[in-house]
Amino acid sequence: METEVDYRVKLKSKKLVVDQLQKYRALIKKLLNEQATINEEVKQQMLQELLRDFDKGVQENILINGESWEDAPNDTVDEENCKTLDDLLDENILETSLKRSSYPKKILPYVVRSLKAERALMGLYKQTVKPQQMTKDPVQETIMNNLSEAAPRIIKQASEVIKSLQALQQRAAGVCQVLGMQPTPESMEVHREVFGMSDIYEMPPILGDVARSSQPLKKAVMEMELSSAYALPIKRLLTASKREESE
Repeated sequence: METEVDYRVKLKSKKLVVDQLQKYRALIKKLLNEQATINEEVKQQMLQELLRDFDKGVQENILINGESWEDAPNDTVDEENCKTLDDLLDENILETSLKRSSYPKKILPYVVRSLKAERALMGLYKQTVKPQQMTKDPVQETIMNNLSEAAPRIIKQASEVIKSLQALQQRAAGVCQVLGMQPTPESMEVHREVFGMSDIYEMPPILGDVARSSQPLKKAVMEMELSSAYALPIKRLLTASKREESE
């Protein structure tokens, strides 16, 4: 079965068709007005019939985007609304630009007046308390200067004292470690062979005796360190030796 061929004209805009119909309506009206032999009433009736038949014939033989004239949306209303919106937007833009150019000039005198009024108000204020100039105390200033000068020196001395205390603490820890050491059997055997059996270190000391004798040993060690730190001059040593020989 063969499909029926649609011979209707396909268009995309309903507004274009309306514009063309308006042009042809004006042309038909002009042609009827040129007919002087026809009565006016007859002309009006013929004009209405011709326009109705012409519009109907055109609408039935066209398709707007694949739809018939009745089903196609009326885009003329949307375009008119868009045109109205564009006109309104243009008017607002023009009005805003005019206000931007004219309003600052109108506002400027009021701004100047407000600034002058603020200056006048500031001039009415009076100082209830007169400011006094603060003078520095010379004694206090001298103390602060001396303190600022002495601070670096004190810090340097404190750092040196801390370093010396650390070194002394290390030495004391070494001395305590030496005092706390006990002789091994090998060292005792060597000591017996060298000094004989009558030496006091023949037997290993008892822990209680070591604890009791630790204080004299520490004192002896401190005296030895002090004696080694202090040395007599050579002349005094010579005179002391001569005196001993003469005696």
